[in-house]
Amino acid sequence: MDQQGKDFEIELELQQLRQAMEMDLKLEQLPEAIAPPPAAESEQTEADDRPEASPNPVASPSSGKPKALLAAIALLGLAVGGSAIAALKVQHWALTTSTTIGAEIEMAQKTVDIDLLKQHRQTLQTTTAILEKTPNLPGFNYQQAQANLSELRSLQTTLQLNLTATESLKRAETLAMEAALLVQNPPHPVQVWAKARGKWQQAIGQLESISPDSIVSSTAEQKLSSYQTNLANINNRMATAQKAVDFNNRGAAEISKRDYQRAIQYFNQAIGLNPSQPEAYIGQGIAYSELGNNLQAIKHYDKAIQLNSNFAEAYYNRGLSHYELGNEEKALEDYNLAIQNQPNYAQAYLERGGAHYALNNPSAAMADFQKAAQLFSQQGDTPNQELAQKIIDYLQATTASNLDESDQADYQECGDAWGNPCNEIYYYVSPRKSNNSPRVNVPNPQRNSNSIRTPSRTRGGSFRSRRRR
Repeated sequence: MDQQGKDFEIELELQQLRQAMEMDLKLEQLPEAIAPPPAAESEQTEADDRPEASPNPVASPSSGKPKALLAAIALLGLAVGGSAIAALKVQHWALTTSTTIGAEIEMAQKTVDIDLLKQHRQTLQTTTAILEKTPNLPGFNYQQAQANLSELRSLQTTLQLNLTATESLKRAETLAMEAALLVQNPPHPVQVWAKARGKWQQAIGQLESISPDSIVSSTAEQKLSSYQTNLANINNRMATAQKAVDFNNRGAAEISKRDYQRAIQYFNQAIGLNPSQPEAYIGQGIAYSELGNNLQAIKHYDKAIQLNSNFAEAYYNRGLSHYELGNEEKALEDYNLAIQNQPNYAQAYLERGGAHYALNNPSAAMADFQKAAQLFSQQGDTPNQELAQKIIDYLQATTASNLDESDQADYQECGDAWGNPCNEIYYYVSPRKSNNSPRVNVPNPQRNSNSIRTPSRTRGGSFRSRRRR
């Protein structure tokens, strides 16, 4: 080969060495053990690594290499300084790690330590990246790097499979624990059973996604059988709870038909299947109140509140029963609790206004009636908004006219905006205005259809069944 060809090969090797020195090795991301040494230490290391001058040039190990190449490498070494030494140390670390990491990964897989497996995955990725960029140059042990790369890639595949499987197993176990905690101390409303069922289904899905080749496959198979049994039990309990919902809704339908005795029978069946369904107790309370037994009604409202202390409708209906029994103070307390748990409960504001009025607090009553009118308007409940406004107009008229507030009242049966019967009460004003006496009517609030219906009352409350004192 002529001198020009030799110079070309030397230039190629120099280019490869430059690329090796400039490759994408971010040394700050590597373990501290392989970080480049300080400048002074690097210079000392470089001096220590220099071969001693051979007294016999012919016997020198480098004597067989082209002098031009040796000179070029020497010049390049002066240019890159400690970088070459750092790169050699990085490659040495990668080779050492590639021969020991397999045993470390095996140990981590036996202990099913997810955090440790993730650390080993990062080490594998870093080691592989280093060895892949090892240049085919003297001193870089290129052949050994290529031989170790094959094993590293295989380890990466196996490690990722086991890591994914282990994470799925842990997620399944977490979901199973959450599902079990949800259904402690049964029975529960159907919503609780449904939530628990969803968690068991998700847990089973996680187990089914685990590869049979993973280290946790046998554990996953055992848990899968157990989780499927638990899901079947939850489905049975949920079916029973759903039957209770159906009986509750039948009872609500009977209340709308004013068949209160039949409604109570349905609510009893609902409670027999699922004693933890507060809607059924509210339904019973309304039915008993409609039959004139408000003391019994209050007991059922108490049970509903015991099951769900945030149930605004339970407080509201209990307030109505207290008012009908003549206990305006307790009624006021319940209306306050209803509004506290449901701040936009327009009907509760309306009834609380009536309680304030009965307790001779007209300013508070007027504020509640105005709030009720505002909420009814915002909610698009035109009939009740007009009703609240009629009450406001009436109170303003009686205040302005200094009307006689004696116990004169008359009752008249009516139908509300949704066809439900109600008691309409109107107050007689002075004889000169008797032809224009306003009627104060409180019909039923319109309700959205839910999977569990809470029956609405067809009478009761401050302006529906009792005289103003």
